Amino acid sequence: MKGNPSARLWRQTAGCIVLALLSVAAHAGPESRKWCRIATDHFDLVTDLGERKSVALLLSLDRFRAAAYAVLPGRPLNPPAAPRLLVFKRSQDFASLFEFPHIVGFMRPALEQSLLAFGPDHNGRHLHAFAYHEYTHFLLRSRTMLNLPIWYEEGLASYLASLSIDAEGHVTLGRGPNALLRFLVKQPSLPILQVLSERFRLDWQRHDLSDVYTLAWGLVRFLHHASRSNGSRYAEDIGAMLDAIDAGATSLQAFEEALGIAPDQLHPLMRAYYDSAGDEPAKVHRFKMEDYETPQYKRDCLDDDESRYVLAQAVYPHHPEKAAAYYDAILQRDPRHVGALLGRSRIAASAELGLQDANAASVIAPDDPAVNVRIGQLHTAMCELKPTDQCPQQLGTAATAYHRALAAASHRADAAYGLGLLYLLAGQPEEALEYLLAAHFRAPWSPRINYYLGEAHRLGGDQARARAHLNKTANWHPDEAWRQRANEALQKLDAGIPASAEG
Repeated sequence: MKGNPSARLWRQTAGCIVLALLSVAAHAGPESRKWCRIATDHFDLVTDLGERKSVALLLSLDRFRAAAYAVLPGRPLNPPAAPRLLVFKRSQDFASLFEFPHIVGFMRPALEQSLLAFGPDHNGRHLHAFAYHEYTHFLLRSRTMLNLPIWYEEGLASYLASLSIDAEGHVTLGRGPNALLRFLVKQPSLPILQVLSERFRLDWQRHDLSDVYTLAWGLVRFLHHASRSNGSRYAEDIGAMLDAIDAGATSLQAFEEALGIAPDQLHPLMRAYYDSAGDEPAKVHRFKMEDYETPQYKRDCLDDDESRYVLAQAVYPHHPEKAAAYYDAILQRDPRHVGALLGRSRIAASAELGLQDANAASVIAPDDPAVNVRIGQLHTAMCELKPTDQCPQQLGTAATAYHRALAAASHRADAAYGLGLLYLLAGQPEEALEYLLAAHFRAPWSPRINYYLGEAHRLGGDQARARAHLNKTANWHPDEAWRQRANEALQKLDAGIPASAEG
């Protein structure tokens, strides 16, 4: 690639926070490593790093958590469950398990326990920065009801990954690869306005993913640090911009209305900003953490089957065949392994086959909340896919299972969500509201939960709340079919069709 050699150097180092073209050599699989678990109130870390490096990562992440609370948008809405962090010592192990050639980590949100999986880049560097990046995604889900466009979320995660904290608790935020950003803004490989149009999610297989992420970083850094010609800062209006986008505006519309930046002005303004910064980092933000206490932690190591189970739980949505091999290996040695039975039920070819494993788990652990949630999900799915005369009985079984899960663990948002959906299917929107609101409390950003909550309000006659939640789905579900469903429900509201008149 032609261009600034210092930019090329940054591209190989700091730029790899979002992309590493990983060369996978022949090696033993990740299940052969020695995996250990370190737990605190805020983290559930499983890693094959050695003890010294894993404890250093955990403490570094906890300090980042405390510092990031001061700069992230929104406020904590509820105490989320500690996320599972699956941290690989070797980049080739991450690559061989997930087969994602263009990324080094990801965050998968969930109602019960979100997953953050990542490893180092191919040079073995930047592990702490990658951890900060993925953990920022988790914090954003637990702090705000706003849905953020993916360009801003990814750009903010990269921006915060540059955060540093010294031994006295002094925080510095805003340092970054200025040479790289200036070079990419001056000669972007894709239009900056195209990056700004990314709303729902990014395709991890796209060849230009690195530039998308880095330009998003450059956009966010510009917004948080640059000033207008009159001296006012764009950062003062970021909240208004995000509110407008959350309400349905495109990013281009929000830039013009909230920030006063027309589409044809953005690139020249960014270029002038990064040119004026020269080769030195742009102005940084500094503040001091107060009253921080180092957390207590517990560390223990996993046996072979425990390691296989952790890896299976991480990989099953992406490569169910790999998860199946792990689950089968566990069950060959321990046919009563409840977690493996439930895991295998999630990747079964049909709900009926999945129910066989879930029922087997129920015989072993009838009061286990996870077992009862899974039984409820499978009975509900069987009736959603193919309604039969047996559905009233099956839905009753599902309701009983969900109630048993909540009796044992009242915080289970997945059980509350399942019950809310059941009551909605049964035409009882008032009963559905109680449980859907509980699920929404845990995941207010979820477009699907917002859809069912909107439908419950609509069928119950509360048009204002129905419209708010259905708009959330219409604006933010990444699947066009779900956006269409929400828009159809909104059209019924607009037409004033009463719930009693529906088919």
